[in-house]
This record gives sequence, C-alpha cells and structure tokens, in this order.
Amino acid sequence: MREFMKSIAQSLVTTGLFSLALLTACAPAVNEDGIARRTVQEINRAFRDTANTEFALSPETATRLGMEEARLGFSFQDRLDDRSQARFERTRLLRLELLSRLGTLPAIPGDSTLARHLEIVRDEYEELTALESYGYGRYEPGMARPYAVDQLTGAWVDVPDLLLSSQPLATHADAEAYLDRLAALPGALDDERRRLLSDAANGVVPPGFVLDLLESRLRQFASQPVDAHPLLQTFGNVVATLPPRDERSANDYRAAAARILIQDVIPAYEAFAGDVAALKAEASQSPGVWRLPGGEAYYRDVLAYYTEPDPDPDFLYREGLSAVEAVTAELDIALAAIGLEDGSVAERLQLLAASPGQVHPATPEGRAAVLARLEASLSDARVLLPDMVKLPPDAPLVITRMPAFREAAFSGASYVPATANGSSPGLVQVNLEDMDAWPDFSLPTLIVHEGVPGHHIESALVATAGRIPLLRQMIWDSAFGEGWAVYAEDLADTHGMYATDPLGRIGYLQSILFRAARLVVDTGIHSRKWSKDQAVDYLVSTTGLPRAAMEQEVARYAVWPGQAASYFYGRQRLLDMRERAEAVLGGRFDPAAFNAVVLDGGPRPLDMVEADVEAWYGGLLKR
Repeated sequence: MREFMKSIAQSLVTTGLFSLALLTACAPAVNEDGIARRTVQEINRAFRDTANTEFALSPETATRLGMEEARLGFSFQDRLDDRSQARFERTRLLRLELLSRLGTLPAIPGDSTLARHLEIVRDEYEELTALESYGYGRYEPGMARPYAVDQLTGAWVDVPDLLLSSQPLATHADAEAYLDRLAALPGALDDERRRLLSDAANGVVPPGFVLDLLESRLRQFASQPVDAHPLLQTFGNVVATLPPRDERSANDYRAAAARILIQDVIPAYEAFAGDVAALKAEASQSPGVWRLPGGEAYYRDVLAYYTEPDPDPDFLYREGLSAVEAVTAELDIALAAIGLEDGSVAERLQLLAASPGQVHPATPEGRAAVLARLEASLSDARVLLPDMVKLPPDAPLVITRMPAFREAAFSGASYVPATANGSSPGLVQVNLEDMDAWPDFSLPTLIVHEGVPGHHIESALVATAGRIPLLRQMIWDSAFGEGWAVYAEDLADTHGMYATDPLGRIGYLQSILFRAARLVVDTGIHSRKWSKDQAVDYLVSTTGLPRAAMEQEVARYAVWPGQAASYFYGRQRLLDMRERAEAVLGGRFDPAAFNAVVLDGGPRPLDMVEADVEAWYGGLLKR
C-alpha cells in the first residue's frame, strides 16, 4: 500500500511541475511579513522535521492525535514508545541537536507570525533540555514529570488506555497491529521498571504512598479474569465485526490476545508490582521533590515550565493564601444567603454536598442523571457562548462516562480533544465510580471548565486555525490552557449562567477556592516541605471537598510538581490583562473580542498573550 501511495504521489508531483514552476515564477519573493519565501520554507521544514522526530520518538502520540501513516511517511500503529534509559539519553541529545538547528535558522522580523512560532518552539526545547539535564524524569512537549513511572502514568496504564481508546481497529491489518502492541507491552513495563530502579539507586524514589497506589493498581490489573479483561473483551468484540479472512478468524485473534495476556502481560505486571513493593522499604513519605538530587533547583525549573520564568515559590504561596481568604469570604456570604450560616465555610460546603438531592445514587439511573445534568448545563453554556467568545467554533462535544479502566487510575473528569483524522469528536469523560464526588451543585462548573467555553472551545479553535504549525499544536502550555479553563469558569458567572441558580454559583466559587488552595499546596509541599497529612488536612479544611479525593490530589501533586499551580496562576494573569484592558478602553471594551484575542494565537506563553492584548487595545485607541 505504501509503494502504491508513493507512486501516486510521484505522479502528482511530476504532472504538477510545470504548473508549480509558473506559480513560483509569478509569486512574490517574500511573504506578507516581508520574509523571503526561501527562509519561510526553511523554517517550516525545520518545524515539520521536529514534529516528525517527536512522532518517531512517540508513536503512541501519533496514534492518539489521529495522525495517518501516509502523512508522516512511516509506520507507527504497531509500535510502542521506547521507554528505556538509552532512549532517555538519546532523546536528550536529539533535542539538543534540534535546539541547535532552531538556533541557526535565518534571522526574521521579531514581530512576524513566524517569529512567534519560532520563539515558542525554541523556548519549549530550551526548557525541556534543561529539565532533562537533571538525569531523571520524563519529558515530552508540554509535559514534565520527575519519576520514570507513577500511579497516574506509565506504560502500565498508558498502553492499555491507548489500545482501548485510540487504536484503530477497522481492518485486519489494524487487528494485527493491536496484537503487536499488546505483545510489546511487557517489554515497555520492563524498561520502565529498570528506569525506576536505576533512578532509585541514584536517590530518585517516588514517595511511599505513591508506590502504594502504583503497586495496588498493578495488582488490580493483573488480577482481572482474562475472559473479562477489557484488553481482550473490547478487542474481541470489535474484531468479530471484521469481514472474514482465511488467515485469521475472530476466534483466532481473540485466542492470540488471550495467550499474550496470560503468558506475558499479566506476569510482567505481577513482577513489576513485586519490585514496587520492595522499593517501598527505601521510600520517604514526604511528597516534595526538594529531597531529590538538586531538588530545590529542579522544583524552580519545573515550576517555571508550568507558570512563568524565574518564579518565586514564596510569592506564589502568599498569592494563593490571599486568594483563599478572599474567595472564602465570598462563599461565606453565598452560603448564608441560602440559609447555611453556622460552622466554617468548609463544614457548610460539606453539609450542602450531603443534603438531599445533591448526590445521585450509584446506579445506572443515577449515573445517567449526572450525564443529563451535564448535558443541560452544556446547552446553557452554548447559549451564552457568542457573548463570551467572538465567532466561536461549532464543534461537536460528547459527554460520557470515563471507561472503567481509566476510572481505576484517574479521578475527576478529563477532556480528550478531537482527533486530527476526524475519527473521534471532543470528549468530556467523567469518572462516575464514586458518585459522592459529584454533588449536583458542582456539575455546571465542571462542564464549563472541560467543555464550553473551556478546554473544548480552546482546543477546537486551535484545530481549525490552519496557520498554527503542527509542532506548535503538539506543545501544551499548561498556564495558558488550564488558566483559560479556570478563567472560563469566571466567564460563565459574569455572563449570568448562575443568575437563577445560587447553588450552581456556590459550586463555581468552591471550584475557584480549590484552584487557589492548589497553588498553596503545590508550593507548600515542594518548597516549604509540607508533609502529606499537612497538605491533605489543609485542602479538606479549606475547600470542604472529601478527604479521599484530597488524598488523591496530594498524590497527584507529588508526582506532577508545578502543574497544579498553573491553574490559578494562569487564570489570575488573564484576569489582570482583562482588568487593564477594561481600564484603558472604558465603554469601548468588548469582552467577546478580548477573549478572542486571548484564544486566537493558540497555546503560548502568557507574556506573549499579554503583548497581543496590549497590541489589540492599542490598535483600538488609534482609531
């Protein structure tokens, strides 16, 4: 098939050469920014080569994004990421080479669109290579974590999730690729296990309570009956629909998958769990990365990666405390207005969550009611959307329960962007295992954050903006993306979503309180050496959220330092920009236009967003 595609492509190139020559002869020598077209082509080629390098390093990412093998020019659907120590070293050197190439590209006007793309990409690779120089952790465009594997991510969960949610299964070739990837899973586990143990020998050990969770989840995976195992059940159901083929029947595929699970995959999970259990003997219970080699400097670097250059953890900690105090005071008034006047704000929030009608039963009907409530809130948000964002995209969004396998590892809800090939729309997946996590008053803000006008609108705009190179679309800027999603919660409030829903507004305020408390706790555990219990106690007594959920949160912050700080930090920067724009423009301020300016440039550093906003209102003042 690939040779056929190459021959077709060659034919198209040959027959089009004369027309291309005419177009080239007539085209101007520079683009709209006055940059020589040869230079534009050279820079865009560097972007394409860098994106293809990242896809070659992570074939799993290529599958998740819905890329096509013909577009990338190499096969990847049957391969897993290389998770070995050798790959870690090779990747760092490769990214240093890519960074060097980006640094030698021709100089271009600094105010051009292409220069912005180049600045974002260079900054990303400078930060990634600086973090990789510590010699431990995992780093991809948009992601930095200190441990080779943890209770949330790693081959043990990422590969099954890939096979269940993203692996194509439309043809027999797809089915064979599924089996190839399943057979490669034990090797991926072994590579991560060796990296985990090697890092441990050098003083990089995840906290003991994180290892407890990881061991438990590995054993849970291995203990599932093979016949009912999702990796077999889902695969078997899909291949049964494939047209018959002489070489392999549906039963043959199913038998092959069962054999791989029994003989290779499950034993690999059990062996990994055993090593994790042994590693706990030398693990600290402290959640902070300050105890790692170079840990204090590492935290500042990873905090900078997720927030701003040269961050001051103490300043961010105090900012969080100040915000907690202000939002708590606002919640005090809102709770008193509905008759809840006694006790602390956290105690009253707990009382509200436990009141009749707030928590739906853990039954099919109860879970359906949560999804229906989210759908209704999504409809309300869509009505308000044109007032919140100028010319918003009309992109489908599906709200669904999180697959059972993901529920075992991920709490809360998550947004999954639409795939590039259109095979899947944007999804909001909600973990409905623990129904106590979703009191009714919290649901409108959930869909605003994950869906409209939050992550879904931001993601859909990037997908439809053809001027943003693929490489830039692969770089997730957490302060921008999570900051926008929390700022979207503010937009829903200011545009009247809770005008007749006082409980929904309390849910919004509790969410903002939680984001501010996250900033306190992230800096608390990694800079001020807070213990796990100190962090959990603070979250529970501040937000009124369930202790079990807050224990999961602290475990998350322990293995993902800095990222939790990006939510409130990003939101606050956007609010500050808006406040200045309103002060400058007065009655000429258009909130939908402001929000469009923020979103229009795609994920990017907030300093660049601020420059765009200033240019926008500066231009308006000149009219």
